[in-house]
Amino acid sequence: MGLNVKSRAGRTQEMECLDHLTGLILQDPTGQTQQEDMGGTDLAANVDGVSMKVSFGTPFIIEITLDGEETGGAATGVLTALGAGGTDVFPVYDSTATALTTGSPFKFKVLDCHAVLLDESAASVADTLQLMRVNTDGTTETAITDAMSLNAADDAVVRAATLDQDACVIDVGENLRCDLVLANSANHATCVKVYVTAMRCVADE
Repeated sequence: MGLNVKSRAGRTQEMECLDHLTGLILQDPTGQTQQEDMGGTDLAANVDGVSMKVSFGTPFIIEITLDGEETGGAATGVLTALGAGGTDVFPVYDSTATALTTGSPFKFKVLDCHAVLLDESAASVADTLQLMRVNTDGTTETAITDAMSLNAADDAVVRAATLDQDACVIDVGENLRCDLVLANSANHATCVKVYVTAMRCVADE
């Protein structure tokens, strides 16, 4: 796998800036060997056989720190996207609309997710964290991971047990969201660092 170097011709200044800001300019999948479709295939019944697809990609890490507080005054504390930002990963300034909008500037696939409990956390049995795919409407969510329990000691690592392959590809304009659900169990803080491993891709699963 080598670098695919191109001139700036045909690319907008906005896209060039987005590539530089995200640090992913060398990870454009155009010059990499990738299948158009990496989803599974149901082979014909009553026939012995196996098929295989292979793609190559450059992984990158998204590091997120979440600080949550629950006062115990609500039935449940759910921290999701608040206006243009909140717990969405990609808030992008739209110069034409003179406002913040959300959405990824490139297509990518979530490969793994884990979280580390920080020292400031007070463990609560019902606190959970879930990684979500958010449609371009900014509202419709699909779960990528299971709800990971945050009932753990300081510096403990919690990992996603499931990774929905139908939801793990984030398209241009879509978003990643961290749904942090805090138990209604008196005033307590939950502070967690989330690591998402991903790679840019050319197609859905």
